Amino acid sequence: MRPTMLAAAMSIALPAATLAGPASKAVKFFYVPEVRFEADAKYRDRFTEPVTKLFEANDKAQKEKPDEVSCIDFDPGLDAQDFD
Repeated sequence: MRPTMLAAAMSIALPAATLAGPASKAVKFFYVPEVRFEADAKYRDRFTEPVTKLFEANDKAQKEKPDEVSCIDFDPGLDAQDFD
């Protein structure tokens, strides 16, 4: 009976502990006008490994050839070169 009670208690407690809040808080960052360029160093804590590797490659390319356009050329959030 004891393992059954423990399993029941955990099945009630664990889902409540995993609530992270609405997804709108995570994606709202990309739509506020204050954020002009997502690849800026001050915003990098919001991204996970696939994108952080791209940021590192971009930084390396900019250091090696500062006069050329590197990996991230415009606004990755818009995927459009003509945005002003």
